[in-house]
Amino acid sequence: MPTQITCYGAAGKIGGNKILLEDGDARLLLDFGIDFDKAGRYYNELLRPRAGRGLLDPLALGLIPPLEGLYRKDLELPLLWDRIRGMGAYRKMDRTEDRPAVDAVLISHAHLDHNGDVSYLDSSIPIVCTRTSAAIARAMQVTGATSLEREMVYSSARVDKGGILGSGDAYQLRPFLFLEGTLGGGGLEFWESAGSGSRKGMLSAATDAFTGEVAGMKVRSWPVDHSIPGAVGYAVETGAGWVGYTGDIRFHGRRGKQTRAFQAELAALHPRVLLCEGTHLESAAGRVTEEEILERVVEILGRYIGKLAIADFGPRNVERLQVFLDAAHRTGRRLLLQPKDAYLLRALHLVEPGVYPAPDSDPNVGLFDDPKAAPRPWERETREDWRAPIVSAENVSERPGDFILADSLWDLNDLPDLEGISGGVYLFSNSRAYDDEQAADLDRLRNWVQWLGLDLIGDPDDKKSLCLHASGHACGEELAEFARAVHPEILIPIHTEHPEWWKETLKGSDVEVRVPEYGAGISI
Repeated sequence: MPTQITCYGAAGKIGGNKILLEDGDARLLLDFGIDFDKAGRYYNELLRPRAGRGLLDPLALGLIPPLEGLYRKDLELPLLWDRIRGMGAYRKMDRTEDRPAVDAVLISHAHLDHNGDVSYLDSSIPIVCTRTSAAIARAMQVTGATSLEREMVYSSARVDKGGILGSGDAYQLRPFLFLEGTLGGGGLEFWESAGSGSRKGMLSAATDAFTGEVAGMKVRSWPVDHSIPGAVGYAVETGAGWVGYTGDIRFHGRRGKQTRAFQAELAALHPRVLLCEGTHLESAAGRVTEEEILERVVEILGRYIGKLAIADFGPRNVERLQVFLDAAHRTGRRLLLQPKDAYLLRALHLVEPGVYPAPDSDPNVGLFDDPKAAPRPWERETREDWRAPIVSAENVSERPGDFILADSLWDLNDLPDLEGISGGVYLFSNSRAYDDEQAADLDRLRNWVQWLGLDLIGDPDDKKSLCLHASGHACGEELAEFARAVHPEILIPIHTEHPEWWKETLKGSDVEVRVPEYGAGISI
């Protein structure tokens, strides 16, 4: 068949990237993420797809594309596909014992809108990504709620028990191919461990260095700047020419030069197609950089000497965590990590020890002793392995000005244990609310901050408040410059609510803009 690109996500919307690239009999996926907009129409944090019904719920509701042969066989109830075959965009994909329906999944980074639905995929499909992205995904799976939806790295095989799927006796790792090479000793042990508290074993799978080729197609990758470490952009050589894929990119973070290098090297390939994100197409006017956030945080802390500072930033935003650690160094405070933060940083250290130091090796880092009646095994292990100070709520109450406490809405239940913190500051270093549910969460956070007697700085809905958040995405001017420099023959806008912007922006150039539709193949 001719070279073809089909978007099963990120077409006319932000996130949910699921892009199928086919060239002859070779097939690969560019990301396989959650469509939060679509999922949010039916579910919330409490109402979730039923694990016991396997693929039925996500397929019937259109949360994953109806591609028979692509998914885990252990999640298929009898007659499932008889019901699904009448859906629009349905397609049967060939699968054999020796070859899965797609030859690999190229993951750009570890945000859930790019990797979250990997959980449903056939467990024999190799996952290609950086070691950093893999470590983040594994840390998320270990520390998150046990759920079918979060089996991105290892899965619990399901068994049909009279129409309801129950868990099997062992975990099965997915095969991973790492862009930077194989895992070292401590990293491999971390990767293959089921954890000391697990009653199940872990069945290993291939973990190897990526060779740079998928089913005869050459694949190149470059590190890029984004709000999560380990992000990459890709280029795949097909019979029609090179196909470039940005994933999510920005230029104003600490790794902005990496995105510029990606731009230059992708341009040198003279790509046939560029799949380009367009999350934020507005101007860069008023945009804040990570370095500006650091300067603002240091200045604020100077106004709250002797008072507690609480820092609220996105999960897995290691760059923002580094901002607050730098601020701790400059102001003589200690950054107190939540156990989840500590577990993530230790995971990164184990797989990339030359890049990420052990989190408990820094004298300005401590672990907050998050009180739990029944801590989970990973929490107990984190405390047992921690070599830096473990700081209790009583310690914080005695000397609040010594600390910056990493926190979020989901950690606020711990704060009633603190005393004498009124007059401190809550530094909100997150993005604005993107839907009604997030807006309600932000209102709850404001209520907590008011009850605690803290000053809230960084409220995204307060135009008078100082901004403490830097976007993870490039602005429209930068993306237009990027596209003109790369100069593809065809540009396919993805991960954007305004694909027509590209037609207007590139009008008069020789770049053809093709706007994708869900499930409709684009022959190139």
